[in-house]
Amino acid sequence: MSRTKIDVLFNPASSGGRTGRQRTRILAVLRRYLGRSYSFHLTGGPLEATSLAREAILAGSELIVAVGGDGTIQEAVNGFFAGGRPLNPDCRLGIINAGTGHGFAQSLGFPSDLEGQGAQIADGVIRPVDVGRVFFSGGNGSPAERYFVNECQAGIGGEVVKMVHAGNKKLGGTLAFGLATLAAAWTYPNRTMTVSVDGTPPITEKFIAVVCANGNSMAGGMHLAPEAKVDDGLLDILFMHAQTRSERLRNFPKIYSGNHLGSPKFSCFRGRRVSLTSTENVAIEADGELLGCLPCRIEVLPSALHVLARPAEKG
Repeated sequence: MSRTKIDVLFNPASSGGRTGRQRTRILAVLRRYLGRSYSFHLTGGPLEATSLAREAILAGSELIVAVGGDGTIQEAVNGFFAGGRPLNPDCRLGIINAGTGHGFAQSLGFPSDLEGQGAQIADGVIRPVDVGRVFFSGGNGSPAERYFVNECQAGIGGEVVKMVHAGNKKLGGTLAFGLATLAAAWTYPNRTMTVSVDGTPPITEKFIAVVCANGNSMAGGMHLAPEAKVDDGLLDILFMHAQTRSERLRNFPKIYSGNHLGSPKFSCFRGRRVSLTSTENVAIEADGELLGCLPCRIEVLPSALHVLARPAEKG
């Protein structure tokens, strides 16, 4: 990759600051597999990875390496796009997964160790993957949009994300998201939402959440949509129907294995476009980041992003 223009976006605050503390080790891995011919950028605040990625791509970058978790990856990917189109379709994304959330990396079948991830950036294949795009109501009520890579959820997910960000990310993704989900399951009320998939007649009922999944792993290893594929041009849409506290606690362990889909309290569909509205205040999160609230429209952009990864498994 000696002739490739590379930009590394490093989020030291990821994983409760653990990524920053591993900086020397991570940089050693990057030098081993990329050499020293890359531009290094430290992110210092929310959405800075988006502006850094956009500036780098407009300046001719051919490879953006995001170092952090799902939130860092999502921010970087938002710099790849404008108006639903990639700024440079040939620019690739490399990932060093070092954050609290590692759902997208797991959905792609990434190795868990830094050495394996570094080797994958240097020697991996270019894998086209889908990207989600969500239009929603921002914090001040104004229209907003965001691209996401792994999942977007209306409902309890927003409460879980608030708890994770307010709590101790140093616990790691599995424990941090697991404890937050248990706490939210005890307190979060079922919400009335109206949902339409691909223009079908809308359904109005009470839900815990509606999840639009691009990947099959999220929130520290939960498999809410175990059949989702990042490259099939579709979103897996999970309806988490209204449940009592006892039903939620019984179903909670099943979401790690995907066995919850055997319960009538869950329904899963596939589609390319989803619209969600509510008369209640329902939060939206995507890739472990709180966005805003309903109403929202979600769509999939097939094969819109080129990621350096292992080849997709057949079948």
